[in-house]
Amino acid sequence: MNTSDNLVNRVASITIFFWIIKIISTTVGEASADFFYQFSAPGAVIVAFIALISSVIIQMRFKRYVPWMYWTVIIFVAIFGTMFSDTVHFIGVPLEVSTLIFIALLLFTLRLWYKSEGTLDPHYVHTAKREKYYWVVIFFTFCLGTAAGDLVAGRLHFGFLDATLIFGACMIVIPLILYLFRINKIALFWIAYILTRPFGAAGADWIGKPKSHGGLGLGDGTTALLSLAVIVVLVLYLTITHRRQMLIEERVIEEN
Repeated sequence: MNTSDNLVNRVASITIFFWIIKIISTTVGEASADFFYQFSAPGAVIVAFIALISSVIIQMRFKRYVPWMYWTVIIFVAIFGTMFSDTVHFIGVPLEVSTLIFIALLLFTLRLWYKSEGTLDPHYVHTAKREKYYWVVIFFTFCLGTAAGDLVAGRLHFGFLDATLIFGACMIVIPLILYLFRINKIALFWIAYILTRPFGAAGADWIGKPKSHGGLGLGDGTTALLSLAVIVVLVLYLTITHRRQMLIEERVIEEN
């Protein structure tokens, strides 16, 4: 293994911008998936899968965190993860069951990652192996969030607004309680990360869906575009401010 693989973190650091973009990306994923379904659901799933795999391959070739590339992958994970979860439901798997299945798959992947690497810390994704585990875990968090969001909003009949408020409260209260009880910070991160997905998804449905269905009626396409525009602005800002750090990392790699 190249020594430089162990020097630079390949994924985003956990900052306020990370959480803002992550939440908005879930909105993009949910709204985009619903929008593309209107044209061809099978075709949309295939295109989203190809885009995701291609972006992950490119991302991993960078061997470091590059804001625009990392968040491109996150957006494609959000879109395809939503579509994959929806497809599981469309073929007849109840939301209660698919939610439990995705929980099991997520926990299983986390266990494999920890057993293999001895850490689940997102600040130390320094190797290709850890990055692969990272992206698989991220994918299952989006699948789980989609299933859980649909379960609460639809199956349990809370509606989009109430589901958004419920998951928003959970996203704040649960991590806060766990923090006060001094839970492991890495576990706290992953719990908070999982909870942002159903919050953003329910919020996207509330904003985009017709008023007759309990939404604001903005439209899935418009919701996706507006959310994506906000992400583009934020990622451009991160790219500019991160450039100095990238130059430092390049120097470290060259010296080693």
